[in-house]
Amino acid sequence: MVRRTAVALGVGLGLVALAPPAGADYTGQIVLLQSGTVRCLVNADDRAFGGGPMTVCALTNGQPWGMAPFETSKWNQRLNLAVIRGTGEFNWDRGLLPDAAQLPTAPVSVDTGAYKVNGWTIEPDGLRTRITYDSTGHGLFVNAVEVRGY
Repeated sequence: MVRRTAVALGVGLGLVALAPPAGADYTGQIVLLQSGTVRCLVNADDRAFGGGPMTVCALTNGQPWGMAPFETSKWNQRLNLAVIRGTGEFNWDRGLLPDAAQLPTAPVSVDTGAYKVNGWTIEPDGLRTRITYDSTGHGLFVNAVEVRGY
């Protein structure tokens, strides 16, 4: 009985750790890419994660990226967030993007033409989308199958 309670409590605490902080003040813009299969949060200054320009992308179906590495934890799952900073630093992470209701603006779908927001340019490029931080030229290519930083 005690062991089951401890396991349930541990699982519950793990889920709370993945949720966005209560009362989080998000300032970024959610963009939907590749006909809505990819969702990205585009920030000019993401203070919650150390500050600076950052774009975080996730698949809208909630699944991890197939090419993402496995996290180093007891559960050893694939990571579900692709993160690019304006400096060009790319990494994988686990977590959730904020709900659209937590943001000051509605999500924007970018399937044609270039879209500029928060110092980033987002433009479809064939079977993928290019996201570039304007000041440095660094960014990533993304589609529902592959993510590659540059």
